[in-house]
Amino acid sequence: MTTSATPQPTGTGGTPAVQAAQPEPPQGPAPRRLFVVAVLAAVIALGFTLSFGYADHAPRPHEVKLAVAAPAAVSAQLAKGLQQAEPGGFKLIAVSSAQAAIHSVRSQRAAGALIVPVSGANTIVTAGADGTMQQQVLTKALGAASTAMHRPIRSVDAAPLSAGDHSGLSSFVFGLGLLIPSVLGSLGLFLVGMRLRVWWRVAAGTLFALLAAAAGVLALDTILGAFTSGSTLELIGIGFLGALSYVLFIAALQAVVGLPGTGLAAIAFIFVGNAVSGGSVPIAFLPNVFRQVAPWLPNSAIVSGARDVVYFNGHDLGHALLVLGLWPAVALAVLGLVDLLHISERRQLEHPAHEIYRTPAVVHVARRLRDSRQSQPRDRDAEAQTL
Repeated sequence: MTTSATPQPTGTGGTPAVQAAQPEPPQGPAPRRLFVVAVLAAVIALGFTLSFGYADHAPRPHEVKLAVAAPAAVSAQLAKGLQQAEPGGFKLIAVSSAQAAIHSVRSQRAAGALIVPVSGANTIVTAGADGTMQQQVLTKALGAASTAMHRPIRSVDAAPLSAGDHSGLSSFVFGLGLLIPSVLGSLGLFLVGMRLRVWWRVAAGTLFALLAAAAGVLALDTILGAFTSGSTLELIGIGFLGALSYVLFIAALQAVVGLPGTGLAAIAFIFVGNAVSGGSVPIAFLPNVFRQVAPWLPNSAIVSGARDVVYFNGHDLGHALLVLGLWPAVALAVLGLVDLLHISERRQLEHPAHEIYRTPAVVHVARRLRDSRQSQPRDRDAEAQTL
């Protein structure tokens, strides 16, 4: 029995046709990436917990200013006793009278005060608006000193918390309510507007900052009654500058390095700034490094500014306004330089404008440096041929 060969397909002229190569089936998504994301998220969780843990796990006072209205001998004895009980914890400021001591606390020149009369009870002056932790620490330390003098104690709260702010955390919530939406909003503004000139994102960010500040004051002041000072416009102004600091600085980082700039800003403002804002732990109670950095971050400026307006009649508002003015100013300067770079690139390159705008500034600068290095040998060759 014979078998016949399978006929081969032929092309024109009887020549065998070459079969087209079959494309390989597309590969499915690699599950390995899921585990990479899981590990990165766990690392972020570790960093977040370490940052807050380092700030909050062992708070202790560092050169907390105390006004003292007492005879010189009593003040010297008090300073010695406080130094032994809490080395480096307190710094005494001599004042002339009981009224001056109370005014020092109300104006925030001092965190607390001790009034020692010629006879009778000592008066411990604190400010509940500065946080219950600080109030408790000062009351305990000054109470122990008064007990050592064999004096009874009476307490005065120079700036008590409002009925709607029992925990004293409303200013912290105000700042947090600006921070998280600012980061998320900046991400959205970048993704939607990265093909536009940077000033469009600045305009949209400014509108967001104003609306977010008004919304925060509406929620905490009008609806919840946590802020009852009647300083609505001042609070909106502080919130506006705070949110503007966030969105403009994030926009500047995004313009320089692209989308990773959002992550860099999140590390600065959420991991570090939120932990040292002074909302949960007073700045003077933070550990080294955090304590030095905290006063210059917008997070703490928002918290302290809101407290100053609500509870202290704006006596110590200058530093907060300085910080909230510096951050947008630096961000606008960076954005202005990036815009000048974009203008120069549009003149030199034939790329569409939107492609130039969406490209991070570091990429433009790197290309220019690379082109400059490559052009140097050509310039030397041309010069040699001329000679």
